[in-house]
Amino acid sequence: MDMSKIVIGAMRLDDRESAVATMRAAIDAGFNYIDTSPCYCRKDEKENSETWVGEAVNHPDYRDRVMISTKCTPGNGGLEIGDFQPEGGFGVRSVDQVSQMFDQSLTRLGLDRVDYYHLWTTHTAEQFAEARKPGGWFDGVAANKDKWDHLGVTTHGDPDTIIEFLESGKFETVTMPLNVINTTRLRVVDYCRENCIKVIAMNPLAGGFLVAREDLKELALRYLMLLEGVHVLIGFTFPEHVAYAKWIEETMGQFDLTAEQILQRVNEMMDTAEPRCTACGYCLPCPEQITVGAALSYYNAYKYLHMDEAKEAFNAKQWEDGLRLDKCTYCGLCESRCPNQLPVGDIIRKAQEALYD
Repeated sequence: MDMSKIVIGAMRLDDRESAVATMRAAIDAGFNYIDTSPCYCRKDEKENSETWVGEAVNHPDYRDRVMISTKCTPGNGGLEIGDFQPEGGFGVRSVDQVSQMFDQSLTRLGLDRVDYYHLWTTHTAEQFAEARKPGGWFDGVAANKDKWDHLGVTTHGDPDTIIEFLESGKFETVTMPLNVINTTRLRVVDYCRENCIKVIAMNPLAGGFLVAREDLKELALRYLMLLEGVHVLIGFTFPEHVAYAKWIEETMGQFDLTAEQILQRVNEMMDTAEPRCTACGYCLPCPEQITVGAALSYYNAYKYLHMDEAKEAFNAKQWEDGLRLDKCTYCGLCESRCPNQLPVGDIIRKAQEALYD
């Protein structure tokens, strides 16, 4: 089954009834891949994203038309190695623990196997090395080969680190942040296109705050729709969100801007002569693991697009280490690498003052 251009995120579902209706509407719309995890929407062992996905697809009319992906990680969700937390899928570091995670997810889903299984929230070389240790995550996945068909990685790492993961030859797909105001990982898209690896773009609406402006919401989705080899992971909550995504898909042929022209239009919306980070990613890697362009994209939206929602979204996502601007030590590496010779340190200081309360 070929993966649809738009795929289904099961992280932002509301409750069982609306979740089932929303996912079935998405499958009916032709969106044929669902991304879930052990901790999404978790209320308890019976009420969580995986059990809701299971109810939605456990009918031949739906299961036969959709691919299911779930995941677990040796990490803690951030940059560290985690302690084993099976209910959420963190700290999974042995063959037995991986087997336990498969049994848990497949029981919740009501399935005997999944189509894709992902090495989840793996952002650093150290976390990847942990997964590759003898008797670790990869050996556990190999021991459960009868329970999955394809392997992927989900990461917020910098472009060089992600490409190193992919050069291992272990993955058929990569899920990573990519959107119209955060293009730091476009080099990964180029690499994947050359090596026949699917890219699944998460955070297409920058954590949801781009929906506050109708023009930006449309441009953000159309931008990703125009990128070859990129699949757009949309976190649906209600069926009307599915209808909007289907409208985007059906009207792409009538849309006359290119991806580059969309980026130019978004830049024009910011309407400033001040030196501004464009999230090109050439400043990376950061010794503090900050994804500088991604973090400053929130500052740009807050300051130049006057979107208070960007500040709210930034603070809500401080669990993501790549956005931790407060960890900056002003070492000057990003500034020395900036192709536009921006005063990156000064911009980071201004962003800290604006975004942190």
